[in-house]
Amino acid sequence: MKILIVDDNKVERLILLKVLQQEGHQVIEAETGTQAIEAFFEHSPSLVFLDVLMPDIDGYEVASKIKSAENSMWVPIIFLTSLTDAYDLAKCIECGGDDFVSKPINPIIIKAKVNAFSRISNLYETIEKQKREIQFHNDHLIQEQEAAKRIFNNIAHRGCLGAKNINYHLSPMSIFNGDLMLATETPMGSVRLLLADFTGHGLPAAIGALPTSEIFYGMSLKGYAVSDVMMEINSRLHRVLPRGIFCCVITAEIDPFDKTITVWNAGAPEAYVIDMENENIELIHSNHLPLGITSPLNFKYEPTVIAFSENHKFLAATDGIIEATNSDGDMFGGDRILETIKSNISQPNLCETLINQIVVYTEDADQGDDLSLVEITMPEVSLQDEVQKHKSQAQTGTLDSAFSMCLRGKSLGKFDPVPMILQNLVECRELINHRTRLFTILSELFNNALEHGVLGLDSAIKNDKDGFAKYYQLRTDKLTKLKEGFVEVKFDHRPLDEGGEVVFDVIGTGSGFNLEEVLNKPKNSFSGRGLPLLMDLCHSLECFDEGRHVKAVYRWNVED
Repeated sequence: MKILIVDDNKVERLILLKVLQQEGHQVIEAETGTQAIEAFFEHSPSLVFLDVLMPDIDGYEVASKIKSAENSMWVPIIFLTSLTDAYDLAKCIECGGDDFVSKPINPIIIKAKVNAFSRISNLYETIEKQKREIQFHNDHLIQEQEAAKRIFNNIAHRGCLGAKNINYHLSPMSIFNGDLMLATETPMGSVRLLLADFTGHGLPAAIGALPTSEIFYGMSLKGYAVSDVMMEINSRLHRVLPRGIFCCVITAEIDPFDKTITVWNAGAPEAYVIDMENENIELIHSNHLPLGITSPLNFKYEPTVIAFSENHKFLAATDGIIEATNSDGDMFGGDRILETIKSNISQPNLCETLINQIVVYTEDADQGDDLSLVEITMPEVSLQDEVQKHKSQAQTGTLDSAFSMCLRGKSLGKFDPVPMILQNLVECRELINHRTRLFTILSELFNNALEHGVLGLDSAIKNDKDGFAKYYQLRTDKLTKLKEGFVEVKFDHRPLDEGGEVVFDVIGTGSGFNLEEVLNKPKNSFSGRGLPLLMDLCHSLECFDEGRHVKAVYRWNVED
């Protein structure tokens, strides 16, 4: 061990020198305080024996300067003193000393002190080495997490959250966000939103985000219903998530044509449907366990359907918003959220207002969870003026082809054939730009045959105040009990001189309807979009077998 001896008494310094050299230590000597400071920074000793009383700078000041220097290594200082006053001895420790020995020097005490501090120094060096290794691995881990986060953000992108009708706030507690917010436009022209909160925060909480995002976007863009998407996400999370991790989720789908919002809450805090005109707020409570808990066989999707217009807003938040605490540990709470909404119901950005209220409430308190909040209003969508988002080189693909599928009994309540049929159609690349219109035509034809034909539902039910909720609840009940009936869907894609035409034939059981009588109704008497929209989109629309067979022709041009 390299040891520095500081003492203006040559005899005492020499005695201590011999004792230490006999033990095999390397010794450096200094006679004054100034020499001591210079020798310390020049030789970097591992231990210092320091006399208290010296002619130029006393030992107290030397110890203070050594200890205040920027040096990551700990160097113990043992004072050499003939002082006996308790105050003077206490001062040795207060100014930076670690121990003291009384003069005259006792070799046995010196050896014991050196051995003790040698063990402490070795332990300190071990700790410092481990600390550097931990810091290195931590820095490396952060770099890997930053890289993984960039990849994660590219895969689990947020879709159309940048749209004008959406305001949102995302504030992760750590590098990875345990909250997930996704939004997309469906081929039917509706806007679909998902707000998810995985158990905990950070990387463990984000492990389910990638499959959730992949399924949500993949199935939504193909036109699958929200129920199918949620069923698939639950099945995947139930299979891959470790025990103790699950996903609370809220989904909302706004249909700008039917003017409805369909909301489903699985274990998340209550969501809000806000009527700004009548200043009414409807709360959507959880009616399902979080995703990843329920087995696929026991999964149920029972949404709430509410009328939704340009005068409405939808607001949802994760529990990090509700459980945000102030310095006293008191939560912001759901009552304050509701109070803030009521006080600012006409504000164009309720999301920003709420976040500002939470910032004021929590003051300097540490963030305890991921904070996520989203607000959405009615989107502006027009099927007739849709933007062509996909451009491709002309390829024949399925330009000259036909396809048919017949669903019977229980299959009608468990399988939606529209996305699969549409996928077959758009294998003809020229039809990619027509995807939204084709999906709309096919969906309307299939749902009309299923709901009004097989199930015998009357659209007039929707005209009541709570009509949409009653209608879709009745639809769910009838599908659950359905054992008979069928719907057959056919498409025939034929080439024409300047493009092609798609002929849809949808045939089903039920009482049917009189097409001429329906078409003679004024347009404002229709419930939803239905036949008026089909007439606008299709080249021709015909009805056979008393309304149980509908034939629609859609024509497209290569220059469209």
